[in-house]
Amino acid sequence: MRDLPVLLELAHARAHVAQCRLSSRELANRLGTSQQTAARWLVELEKRGLITRVSGPKGQSVRLTKAGLSILRSSYQKLSSIFGASPRAARLVGTVVSGLGEGSYYMRQDGYREQFMRRLGFEPYPGTLDVKLDGESVELKSVIEHMQGVLIEGFKTDERAFGPVKCVPAKIRGVRATIVLPARSTHIDTIELVAPRNLRKALKLKDGDRVEVEVLT
Repeated sequence: MRDLPVLLELAHARAHVAQCRLSSRELANRLGTSQQTAARWLVELEKRGLITRVSGPKGQSVRLTKAGLSILRSSYQKLSSIFGASPRAARLVGTVVSGLGEGSYYMRQDGYREQFMRRLGFEPYPGTLDVKLDGESVELKSVIEHMQGVLIEGFKTDERAFGPVKCVPAKIRGVRATIVLPARSTHIDTIELVAPRNLRKALKLKDGDRVEVEVLT
């Protein structure tokens, strides 16, 4: 379970200042997951003392506890130390890994490619560079997912629906790239990078290579 994204969404709903009416379905929509998963997360947070829940005729209301707020404050302090200095950048550290070919499939979709060209100013190479993150970087990724970025909207084809993607500018070994954060991704400890060229070949990377990704704001 990812505590921070859930706690952040609850805080966005003002659950840090008062009991907030929020259904598991609404939370699921905000987090891009299923209602069952969102409901399970709320139960787990309550068991761990990070939230309180009250059920009533109009549904459930949720409020963050002091322990839940403590996690948010700790994350805020970490972010302040990262982004408070110039240049304002965070660094994610991890290992290059092979994906399952999903990045190539998605980057070949006209609905994504056209928006990349229009909103980011480049045509993406039809593939992604996947980086499996270290422990601390996994936590930081969950915070970056809530940063302001460029939204690539979802769309539908005759075959299926494609979800929205948030794009965050980055650099890897001095080369400009973009971190793509699909709204419905299940890869908690991995980031995907796209660029106008094949990053793996351009930077002569292979599986197992250690890399540092600079997140630009």
